[in-house]
Amino acid sequence: MTTAVVTGASRGIGRGIAVALAEAGCDIVVGYHADVAGAETTASAVRATGRTAVTVAGDVADVTTSAALLGAAIDVVGGLDLWVNNAGVSALAPVVDTKVDELTRMIDVNLVGTFHGLQTAARWFLDEGRPGRIVNIASELGVQAFKYLGAYSATKFGVVGLTQAAALELAPAGITVNAVCPGTAETDMVLAERASEVVVTGLAPDAVRASYLDGIPAGRFCTPEDVGALVAWLASPGAAYVTGQSLCVNGGSVLR
Repeated sequence: MTTAVVTGASRGIGRGIAVALAEAGCDIVVGYHADVAGAETTASAVRATGRTAVTVAGDVADVTTSAALLGAAIDVVGGLDLWVNNAGVSALAPVVDTKVDELTRMIDVNLVGTFHGLQTAARWFLDEGRPGRIVNIASELGVQAFKYLGAYSATKFGVVGLTQAAALELAPAGITVNAVCPGTAETDMVLAERASEVVVTGLAPDAVRASYLDGIPAGRFCTPEDVGALVAWLASPGAAYVTGQSLCVNGGSVLR
């Protein structure tokens, strides 16, 4: 692998993926929505490994964003080998209290945004007649639902289904498609979910955090580096025969 697009790479798991891929030898197109400073921090971390980084702003729910990301990969770093659909949003609430606009936004970003990225990358690989790798960042909630995150879980189940179908269709062309399913990581998004759970349950913040940790046999939270390492392996020669899989990196909290 030499060139990778990573969406939602301005912070958290996306930054961890971008840096891990850079350390593995990839130049990186850093996709981000609005956090310019965060995207530049990620780009700087990539450049510190000796690799090239370029930042591209846009909302993945808009189909033109994936075209801009691909254009940057071709124009700045010379092509495309790997596309990582990582951008995502969440809202924590009981299913009966989830607002339709929150559900719609999660569908637009988590599922439609992944669809745009997958389709753009796959079309380019096919048109160029070259193999490639596509990794969709789902969630352990994409293989097992948890309470208060039903709407988010539904979008991630959708990502897993899309991954499986695309893997079957694209395998003959030498294109692998896999889903990575992180467990609970203390990213900004998860901390916001936790704050919402405090409101929903009435529990103290420390108690909510402890309840998350108690469900992880490994005894610690997932880190961006954990996820980055798995994505880097999926981009490696050793994963050339792996496709259509949903791989959890969660310390054993959900077993597949």
